[in-house]
Amino acid sequence: MGEQVRQGPVGVREAGPEDAEFLVDMLLAAFNWTGEERFTRKQILKDKSTSLYVAGWQREGDIGVIAVDLAGPSGLQIPIGAAWVRKFPARSPGYGFISEDIPELSMAVIAHHRGRGIGSGLIRSLAPKLAAAGISRVSLSVENGNRARSLYERLGFTAVTQQEGATTMVADVSTLAQSVRS
Repeated sequence: MGEQVRQGPVGVREAGPEDAEFLVDMLLAAFNWTGEERFTRKQILKDKSTSLYVAGWQREGDIGVIAVDLAGPSGLQIPIGAAWVRKFPARSPGYGFISEDIPELSMAVIAHHRGRGIGSGLIRSLAPKLAAAGISRVSLSVENGNRARSLYERLGFTAVTQQEGATTMVADVSTLAQSVRS
């Protein structure tokens, strides 16, 4: 594994329509979490089972946050991570689909920024936005062996199903909000 680069302070802002391309980058990072290029950007965008996480961002009900490196040149805020939720219909479910009323969380941090608490910070920033939108539970899918699973467990996610080398997990938004305060 490469050397980790520790950058300056990190901020979090709301994700907007202008972040659509960055969310594709983050989806690609999430799918290629091993460090190997298992998927290309083109494959992710072409395949309906993966493009559904980002296609048409930001549609009604989409909620997300972007982590930014505040030490960019000339004060530029450089995106380094994202967490977002989206609801899916039963006819076109995501990998972590539980029901149409439970949105699925997607999250990734650029590889050389991992291990700095940015993922926790993203969830800490996202949880109150979910609660304000009336969302009580969120789900996600995490592949076996992905170190992010321990973060999700610490934040209050619990396993509900295991399939094809991945686990679907769910958390109450109120639990997420409490776990990130501690």
